[in-house]
Amino acid sequence: MNKKTAITCGGITIILLCLGGVVLFGVLLAFSDDETTNTTDVAEAPTSVPVVVEQNQNEVVSPPTNLYESVVQIIAIVEMDGELMEAWTGSGSIISSDGLILTNAHVVLSDKFYDVKDLVVAFTVDPNYPAEPRYYAEVMQADEGLDLAVIRITSDLNRNLVDYATLNLPAVPLGDSDALKLGGDITIMGYPGIGGETITLTSGDVGGFTSEAAYGQRAFIKTSATIAGGNSGGLAVNSNEELIGVPTQLGYGGDDQYVDCRVLADTNRDGVVDDNDSCIPTGGFINALRPLKLALPLIEAAKRGEVNFVAEDKPLPVEPVQTGGEILFQDDFSSTMSGWGEQDTATGFSGYKDGQYIVEVNEPDYDIWGVNSEEYSDVIINADVQILQSANGTGGFGIMCRYVDIDNYYKLEIDEDGYFIIYKYLNGEFISLYDWDHLSSLENKASMNITASCIGNELKLLADDMLIASVYDEDSSFSRGYIGLVGGVFDDPGIIVAFDNLTVYAP
Repeated sequence: MNKKTAITCGGITIILLCLGGVVLFGVLLAFSDDETTNTTDVAEAPTSVPVVVEQNQNEVVSPPTNLYESVVQIIAIVEMDGELMEAWTGSGSIISSDGLILTNAHVVLSDKFYDVKDLVVAFTVDPNYPAEPRYYAEVMQADEGLDLAVIRITSDLNRNLVDYATLNLPAVPLGDSDALKLGGDITIMGYPGIGGETITLTSGDVGGFTSEAAYGQRAFIKTSATIAGGNSGGLAVNSNEELIGVPTQLGYGGDDQYVDCRVLADTNRDGVVDDNDSCIPTGGFINALRPLKLALPLIEAAKRGEVNFVAEDKPLPVEPVQTGGEILFQDDFSSTMSGWGEQDTATGFSGYKDGQYIVEVNEPDYDIWGVNSEEYSDVIINADVQILQSANGTGGFGIMCRYVDIDNYYKLEIDEDGYFIIYKYLNGEFISLYDWDHLSSLENKASMNITASCIGNELKLLADDMLIASVYDEDSSFSRGYIGLVGGVFDDPGIIVAFDNLTVYAP
């Protein structure tokens, strides 16, 4: 989603197009046996019919003739501007002949900006050619903390419900991830998106194991295999071609390959989203597998026909936070001569009003901010924020530090829906430093105290004295600049934000 921006500095307003932390795209998917075209007719889904899949606990799953037959491509369909479009793709493994598929949760679930309307499952008939869409599927089990999910095929592309008794899909046998040893062979298959649209095989070995308090000593299997984006959710088997893990969007896989790195936005501002634009990573890197053992409870629940979704309960950063020091500047906005720019246009307003600094945004996909006239280097910026008018629960506000010009700055942002982000613009290019994250405790708060700490190359964001995000800018892009107060919206305009009791500290 391109976001237009209006800024005010010393009373001069500049308007431009930018990527205020949101991205959109326009890739349409046609479900046919030929090449992908620009539009598609996707029929309306029928009323959901509950189907309980009865499974024999002693069922013997016949392995596929070719391993790739058990690996599917999963295509997430979202609605944009009234049309259904392909948003992103991932991979999955068929784990039962009657249509259960194991994948990553982030592949199949909606996120902040996109509501997943459909999941399309594509199969490889010939590894020389792209996978062919065949079925729709629905989510049966998902655990955001594990980033694992089980989906179930429901109908063909004409919305005819499948007969589970005769579906007879080539399921991969389930292995024992606890039996893996250092140096053991691992084969990974999926649809990476990097280097083509066909299925890809990568070989490696078990490089170690990573622990997590919630999941034990084998929370992750580390591997030497380089796993590119799109393989997320795919198949990882041992030397016996038994499923032992799921490539998951954490860690680093080498060769600077991002997870789900997609060209989604017009980063070079030429009016076209194409290969000339920067690839925007939507996750980390992959060199880690979630062990199959952690997925077994989800698989068993899905076999019983149960539907359940577990949201991620991500722990907050735990580290020392300096929230004060020598006071460099204070402003209660009672004086209109304290150095903040002002504007009042059809797109919005920023300026002094009733003893506060007000930012109002009246146009969709728009940011408006005001910049102070003093420059700073290492600072801690604290302010009270009040939402005077909501943008249908999706607007945002934030603090900018080391603002150099309209193409170079840091921004720390919190949105009404509980999402937050830290990013920078460097020479006009949007670069996410701490990608969108969510806390339910931040949702729909009418007021809060917000702190932005910009010390050295470390950026920290606090809400009501609670550290919610911390990140390093390894490039140390900016060492000095102005501070700014910002409000913004996406599809729904109308947010009015009041800033008050601002204090700037030296660390």
